[in-house]
Amino acid sequence: MAVRVSVTFISLLLLLHSTLGIAVDFSYPAVFNFGDSNSDTGELVAGLGDSLALPYGENYFKTPAGRFSDGRLIIDFLMKAMDLPFLHPYLDSIGIPSFLKGCNFAAAGSTILPATTSSVSPFSFRIQVSQFLRFRQRVLELQAQGA
Repeated sequence: MAVRVSVTFISLLLLLHSTLGIAVDFSYPAVFNFGDSNSDTGELVAGLGDSLALPYGENYFKTPAGRFSDGRLIIDFLMKAMDLPFLHPYLDSIGIPSFLKGCNFAAAGSTILPATTSSVSPFSFRIQVSQFLRFRQRVLELQAQGA
């Protein structure tokens, strides 16, 4: 419920900001996103070891960017509105992405219910939350080591 309220609140602030020009001060140190293809920034592609050809990514990134879109996603616009960098997918370790400002666990085809053999994506909401909890635990371990 708290997550839903937070998402609704952020959406309302962005709506007010864009339609009325009201200044909104976002002071979130990091953003963590869960979802499906509406906000997948490359999780499914990285997780399955697959790739997407053009036109995916062609309008904004000029190259396939792992998104099931030809341009930016709503999460990209939200990050820009908060003056934060685009979120890297959790499973994309190529190029050692920075997760200092957040991480994206959303994967195309994901569902709330557990994945089945006919599911498009094995990364159901429960798996995404498990990935987040593992991510959080690893961050705390690294902080304790002074890394």
